[in-house]
Amino acid sequence: MAKPVDPVVKELDAVKRLLVLQLLTSGVQANVVAAALGVGKSSVSKLVPARKVKKKAKKKAKKK
Repeated sequence: MAKPVDPVVKELDAVKRLLVLQLLTSGVQANVVAAALGVGKSSVSKLVPARKVKKKAKKKAKKK
């Protein structure tokens, strides 16, 4: 049986995902983000799927 997750932990995880997404759509390479977080590049890829990054980047490009 899975342990209940603390709401604060869930909120922090959501914030981390948003920050990673923002960095990736700003052009920061996934390996740089991974190094800053102390995880592997694959962990960053799992955290924020590539299609979300591409979708966000397209929206950003349209606004310019």
